[in-house]
Amino acid sequence: MTDLFPPAQTTLSLFDEPPRPIIRVIDTETAGQKLSEDAVIEIGSVDIDLSSGEIANPMRSFCDPAGAVINPHARKVHRISDAMLAGAPPFAQALKAFAGAPLYAAQRAEFDRSRLRLTGRWLCTHKLALRAFPALPAHGLQSLVKYVPLDLAPVAPLLAGEHPHRALYDAACTALLLRAITATLLPRCTDLADFLERAEKVSREPALLARFRFGRYKGIDLARVPDDYLEWLVREPGMDADTLFTARHHLRYRGIRGARVLPAAAAG
Repeated sequence: MTDLFPPAQTTLSLFDEPPRPIIRVIDTETAGQKLSEDAVIEIGSVDIDLSSGEIANPMRSFCDPAGAVINPHARKVHRISDAMLAGAPPFAQALKAFAGAPLYAAQRAEFDRSRLRLTGRWLCTHKLALRAFPALPAHGLQSLVKYVPLDLAPVAPLLAGEHPHRALYDAACTALLLRAITATLLPRCTDLADFLERAEKVSREPALLARFRFGRYKGIDLARVPDDYLEWLVREPGMDADTLFTARHHLRYRGIRGARVLPAAAAG
């Protein structure tokens, strides 16, 4: 686990002062278009106190899509109808209730952060779950609910009448996931502040994949992927950031154990 959740730099803190353990776990549902044409149509959040595990302050709001067309596939997923959005406040007005938290977390933080543009520090539970639970067969939110597994009883009142892919439902499940991640990784840290610093560092980096998503070794345990294939991935032009990061990580790790590793210039 050390190589999956290594210590952060101790000479430079990512925080100006020790962070509060209150994190606003947030989720958005959108029109499902490309970023320049997308629109947030629902926001949901809960606050979690990582020092106690308490989940509180649920919030939810629909948002006026401002004329944006909702992608039919997205509508099938979240099942938000035009009638449900009738009379919803503009996005900027709805967002005010969710602003002001020092720390945010989301299952795919890059997606939510790019659309909400909320200032503050962010944690990505997807990237952290890959570090905490690398052996699981899948790392989507509902897969993690099933495979960790997560007990939904503590948030059952928030889930009543809701379903996955609605903002408050997913925010509540993500908060439970963050609590499980913390319970798994915190024992490897000096304290909660150290965990949060390291968690933010991991959240800023590309995802360290548990398995490759394509190619000859798709779905295979990375320990069984040969060195020459990892080296090929690093050299291949146009490779995505997560695959490159994962290949370089495993080459460096194997180098410590005597396996072949790329020169520093080639490994990036």
